[in-house]
Amino acid sequence: MTFNGKDYDKNGFMLVLYKIDKAFPRSGPSDGLGGDIVVYGQGFRPEVNPLCRLNGTTYEPVGIKWNEIRCPMPAAQQGLEFFGNVEFAVAANGVDWKYFDGGF
Repeated sequence: MTFNGKDYDKNGFMLVLYKIDKAFPRSGPSDGLGGDIVVYGQGFRPEVNPLCRLNGTTYEPVGIKWNEIRCPMPAAQQGLEFFGNVEFAVAANGVDWKYFDGGF
């Protein structure tokens, strides 16, 4: 087992631990020009392929650091006049989705 991705026990298990705290901003312009959506937490690692999901579409992060995942903010699928919330989630380990209450 490993907690740091480098040191393993005799069985060679790797355990990926992470924590998701919050995302900012929680809304943005429908044209997608509001910058990145930053998910804050701890234990994020690029080698486990984190993913972002907005309105049912999965995106690769534009940046990954130990304490943040930067998700793209695409233009609204419903058009430039769209106003409202869409589903927003992140899978820090590339598998298990954490959906944010209220979406984006």
